[in-house]
This record gives sequence, C-alpha cells and structure tokens, in this order.
Amino acid sequence: MTTAPTVLITGATRGIGLACATRFARGGYRVTGVARTTGSDGEWLTASGAALIEADLSAPEGIAKVPHRAYDVVILNAATYTPGGMLDAEDAFEDLLPLNVLANHRLARRLLPKMIERKKGHLIVIGSTGTDSWPQHMTAYVATKYALRGLFRAWEIELTGMGVLSTLISPGATLTSSWDGEKPPADILLPATVAQAVWRAVEGGDTGRLTILP
Repeated sequence: MTTAPTVLITGATRGIGLACATRFARGGYRVTGVARTTGSDGEWLTASGAALIEADLSAPEGIAKVPHRAYDVVILNAATYTPGGMLDAEDAFEDLLPLNVLANHRLARRLLPKMIERKKGHLIVIGSTGTDSWPQHMTAYVATKYALRGLFRAWEIELTGMGVLSTLISPGATLTSSWDGEKPPADILLPATVAQAVWRAVEGGDTGRLTILP
C-alpha cells in the first residue's frame, strides 16, 4: 500500500493556513496543523492521519511541540498583522517579529535538516506582495515580511543541490481575520485561491517566488 504524503502547515485553523489544510487533506495528504487556537472549521481534521497541535510558535517552547520528523511538504504560513510604522509610539515591529520572522527561522532549523537527510521535500513560505509596494500604514508588518523574504532567499541558496525544493508564495491582499472591522477591497483574494496556488506549486514542483494577484 502506498503511504500518503505528509504536510505540516502552521497557522492551520484560520485564513490561508486553514484553506491549505483543507486543500491538502482533500488531495490525499496527511495533514499536521499547528495553531495557537483550534478555530471553528475543522473539516480537514476528519481526514485520515490529520492532527492539530496547539502551540504558540512565537516562543521556543511552542517550536519544541512541533514533531521533529521529515515531512514531504512544510508550509510556513503562521503570521500576525497589526497596522503601524517603524517610528510610531507603539512598536508594532517588536510585537510582530517573534511570530512573523523568528518562528519561521526556528522551524526551518528544526525541520529542514530531516528533509535534507532524505534529499526530498518541498518548503513553502507564505510571503506578501506588500514587500513590493510598502503601504505606508503597514511598514512595520511589511518589514517583517521583507525579513521573511530574505530568510527564504537564504534557504533557497542553501538548499540548492540538496533535493529539497523551495517556493515563496506572495499573495496580494487576502480576506482573512486581519480584515475584521474593516471594509475589504472588491478585488481581494480569497484564502482558497491562495491555497490552490500553493497546491499547484507543490504538484508542479514550482520553485522561486510566485506572486498571486486577483
């Protein structure tokens, strides 16, 4: 019997992460999701081999809860958003840095060596087209995503010739809970659209930076 491929998805109970968990479960993957909260839509959890780990990835002890094994696909999606600038009285960058940047760095160090050992796997990183446009009301958030883009580039270089593929998915504005209380633009992306782009990248073995626009 063929063993189902495995995928680890962070931020798996909301937004893009939830949509990815649902898409990959429907595609026959055994999904391990990581999230701080259980969320309200757990359809993917009914799939064979699915598991949800409750962990705050902004802290080292949360990283330690993620099973230290080789996955076929790792989707680094967990992030938080708050508007603000680098020079505002409230330091939004300091608040966003642990989850948006350090958590991804720590998870990569935890999980990539096992993939390299197998010479197989696909690393997916969820970025943002904000790193191209730098909206003034969210420069602190974009700075964290720009740092993540830099981390991706470093991983991409270091994974060359190791048998592990790497892809940075950079969607435009996407309808997630970060829009609660605000009126989203008419052409906003749906999480399922981004998840389908992630699925296509994995199934097609696409690498590099891929932008997803409405």
